[in-house]
Amino acid sequence: MGWQGGGKRNASTVDTLSLGGVFLFVTEPLPVGTMVQFVFDAPSGEVRGRAIIRHGRAGRGMGMQFVHMDSDSRARLYRFAQQLEKEQRKEVVAAPSSWFTQDGQPLDSGEIRGHHELFALLNKIYSARLTGKLQLVLGRVEKQLFFDSGQLIFATSSDRQDSLGEMMLRAGALTQSQFEEASELVRTGQRLGSAIAEMGVCSVEEIAGWVQRQLTQITSSVLDYPSCRYYFFSSLEKNIVPEIGIPVPLGKLLLEAVYRANDLPLDHLAEDGELYVELTSDPLQRYQVVELSEGERSLLGALSGVVAARELLRQSGLPKAKATRALYSLMVLGAVVCVPHGTPSEQEPAVPTTPPPEPERRPLEEWPSQSQFEEEVRRLLDLAEKGTYYELLGVTGSALPSHIKESFHRLARKFHPDRHMGQSERLGLLQDLMSQLTTAYKTLADEKKRASYDKQLAEAGAFTLGQGKTESQRTVDDCLVRAKQCLRAHNFAGSILWLRKCVEIAPEVAKHQALLARSLAAVPQYRQEAAHHFEKAIELDPWNTSTYFQFGELYELMRLPWRAIPLYRKILDIDPEHNKALERLSELEPKQEDQLEKSFQFVSNLFRRKA
Repeated sequence: MGWQGGGKRNASTVDTLSLGGVFLFVTEPLPVGTMVQFVFDAPSGEVRGRAIIRHGRAGRGMGMQFVHMDSDSRARLYRFAQQLEKEQRKEVVAAPSSWFTQDGQPLDSGEIRGHHELFALLNKIYSARLTGKLQLVLGRVEKQLFFDSGQLIFATSSDRQDSLGEMMLRAGALTQSQFEEASELVRTGQRLGSAIAEMGVCSVEEIAGWVQRQLTQITSSVLDYPSCRYYFFSSLEKNIVPEIGIPVPLGKLLLEAVYRANDLPLDHLAEDGELYVELTSDPLQRYQVVELSEGERSLLGALSGVVAARELLRQSGLPKAKATRALYSLMVLGAVVCVPHGTPSEQEPAVPTTPPPEPERRPLEEWPSQSQFEEEVRRLLDLAEKGTYYELLGVTGSALPSHIKESFHRLARKFHPDRHMGQSERLGLLQDLMSQLTTAYKTLADEKKRASYDKQLAEAGAFTLGQGKTESQRTVDDCLVRAKQCLRAHNFAGSILWLRKCVEIAPEVAKHQALLARSLAAVPQYRQEAAHHFEKAIELDPWNTSTYFQFGELYELMRLPWRAIPLYRKILDIDPEHNKALERLSELEPKQEDQLEKSFQFVSNLFRRKA
């Protein structure tokens, strides 16, 4: 469609067309209220008219409402719209070859052509517990989601409307002068949030709340992308680490996005005779804290073992459209999983076929304090290390499978990370605990595994199995916890202090050496010492690509790229498809060749002058 207005003249691709208006892909949309003249060719002839800009987003496009059109153009538009509608009805969307099943293939890059492909991609990242960065590109806009073990912890966007400062400015939490002052501090290398807190405009807690809102906004906008290109990098950037990540309620946002999407293959889902489903046995997906609709709760209650999806929908008693969307939502969340027809469900013990009742809500004053809750989490983690699976689940050695399941469900409901989304500092502890609880449950709920485990207990004896840590090990762990707390607060002086103690007590642990090196690298005057500890970490663990990469980044900060190049090459020896190492080498090696060429020319000129 050709258009002109607001001092601009251009031709743009149409995204959505209706009798009332059009949405155009435009990098720099016109201001709201601008009058525009437009023209485009329909099969029956040219359509001309005037429109007014109603909304727009930088890097995405603008929506125009038609305000004037002559009778001939109006008739051509009407016929064209009818023709497009008929073609869309005839269009047969290919049924998905699989419904959210794990194929075992690593993620790399590809095209997303609709919501189903986007939901399947996110489902795979969550279900496979992947760690890394998902980058989505639409035109000039780039948005990135950061995952740690399948948990969404951070998000960034190149869209100015998604920036923290713009959000706070629009909401009136910042004045224009405060925004400009904070922006000046950002140019010195400071983060915007810390700059605003330092100015005394907001408290640290309020900034954390705004960051949470920002991440939620970015994630919601990603879930509304109709089509884009994606890239997955299986490592986290140095400044986005789980210790300082802020969890985002992905399950809740996914559920909302499913109900907004209008391009889902729901008709195919209702007619797929080869699709069989059951409840997941994964507690991290089974006990997500999302507010399910009446239809979704009804389907969960109707599930008993492996059942044909078509039969489940038919027996649900819900309207077809409502039932299929409800089932699709549960599959996206991972609460319901696909089972290949003709094969038994997973050999792992399954969660009961009907969802356990939610615990009764206690008055707020009856809930334990945060310190008591954290103390209980640490007690259970300590028990997981020193005790037995029976002690961890709170059952006896003669407990029936039903009692084991009941105890597991009670603990999972209480300690599932999704139920504590606002407490990012405890997220790692809760994930560790849920992993230990799941392992204990799967072992004791399976007859063969339980028998083998009981045999181990008998052979090891009560006095040797699960021995406690030595005093020095406990001290190291305490220092490590304190160091991570300092890292979360960007207190590198504190983290260096505690990590030095870790290295002093346990100098042969590569992880301690690498963490100390990373903290030292953040302080310019300690970078030589950081290089020494990176070398020691590599000597202790020569196969850790993360240590090589961080060491290479340190050399680049020290302006020694020729020392970084061998480290990146070593990474490729270990992992030939390490995207970040490939990216850094492609940028550094040409520069090194240019420097060598300049050196050669200098020497040649020097000798030429002497001759």
